[in-house]
Amino acid sequence: MFSIQSILAAAFVASTAMAHFTLDYPTSRGFNDDNEPQYCGGFPNVASPRQPFPLGKGPIHIDSHHSLATVVAFISTSSSPTGFNDFNTTSNGTSIPLASSIFQVKQGDACFNVDLGSLGVGLTNGSEVTLQVQYDGGDGNLYQCTDLVLIEGYSVPSNETCTTDASLTNATTSSTSSSSASGTASSQASTASASAKPSSSSCSTSGAFARTETAGLGLVGALMGVAGLTLL
Repeated sequence: MFSIQSILAAAFVASTAMAHFTLDYPTSRGFNDDNEPQYCGGFPNVASPRQPFPLGKGPIHIDSHHSLATVVAFISTSSSPTGFNDFNTTSNGTSIPLASSIFQVKQGDACFNVDLGSLGVGLTNGSEVTLQVQYDGGDGNLYQCTDLVLIEGYSVPSNETCTTDASLTNATTSSTSSSSASGTASSQASTASASAKPSSSSCSTSGAFARTETAGLGLVGALMGVAGLTLL
């Protein structure tokens, strides 16, 4: 018979598998696991105050809850972006390149650097941008946003520096061609993400986000029910 410890451990694993990814630094606008497939993870409004971030190279930290996922970052220079199209061009029509290469991460903490001042879209000291991270662990694109004010010479906290850059060590072969392609930032990232999609070893093999959530909840409930019967 299963021990209570093994049942509870299995329930914990199942519950954590339902999560997808979090944007930990700079801090995300907000997190709702169910809404991550939506623009900015379901948080469409700019957070105030904006967080200071380097005009030059600065770190992005995420926590991946899939065994393998494809990641890319892109920015909007609008003071109040309302959708994916705002991440395509500046107000004067200049195309905005991807903020990072397209790369893959394994489960757990990962970081990568972006150099927003080098994107060639006129960003200067005090510029306001929104950075959006797109993440695909095998069950569709998920998103998180963070709102930044760029500061020349700004030093990030020492515990947030990124010495092992996942975007350099795990870049996909499609990243270069995708970053220079025409179309919206989200479609660029989606196309490359599809070509570099993780294998079936990722957290969900069904490709249906809602189905994964329901199945996970059912498993946790069943396991906790068994645990309760065992206690009786």
